[in-house]
Amino acid sequence: MKVVIDGEEHVFSEDIVSKEELFSGVKEEAARRGRVVRSITVDGTALEEDAFLALSGGVEARFETVPVRELVMDSLSEGTRYMAHLSAGLSKVADMLEADKTAEGLGLLRQAAEGIGWSLQVMHNCQILLGISDTEVGDGNVGELKTTLVQELEKASSSIENGKPLELSFRIRTGVLPGIQRMAHYMETLLETGRKAVQ
Repeated sequence: MKVVIDGEEHVFSEDIVSKEELFSGVKEEAARRGRVVRSITVDGTALEEDAFLALSGGVEARFETVPVRELVMDSLSEGTRYMAHLSAGLSKVADMLEADKTAEGLGLLRQAAEGIGWSLQVMHNCQILLGISDTEVGDGNVGELKTTLVQELEKASSSIENGKPLELSFRIRTGVLPGIQRMAHYMETLLETGRKAVQ
């Protein structure tokens, strides 16, 4: 299979026979240049990593890379925009629970919980890539916030299990939502730190 990285053909050792080895080689080559793989196209079709690894055959694989810092900045920008939607969604969940629309509220809460997990993961990954510890972000209490947020989510889960929608609404408004708002602030701070480091 012909391999093209950022528009240039790259020849790998003949020892590389599997898609896993090939992709690993591409990632190593990108990392050597301070970049990460952003997209994969095989014979003109864009593929996710899993689809590429499961693919048999193919004539040409094109890999586009991006500098690590650019990927981090894009992720943090997307994350900060998402946090506003997440806060609004959690407020809506609390409103629904208080308006006796429990089933709808719980459905929306599941999506919000997935969003919270995604946000925490984005922040964690970006901190690693920027080389910034929890204590170096904002007032240095990011680690404490992450722990508190997980505890608040566990309390909310307990309210769900006990069938107490008004208690759940209270926990969202007084525990989860303030935590999300603080996390949004930390994410913005991390984004600003990353931007300053680029200049």
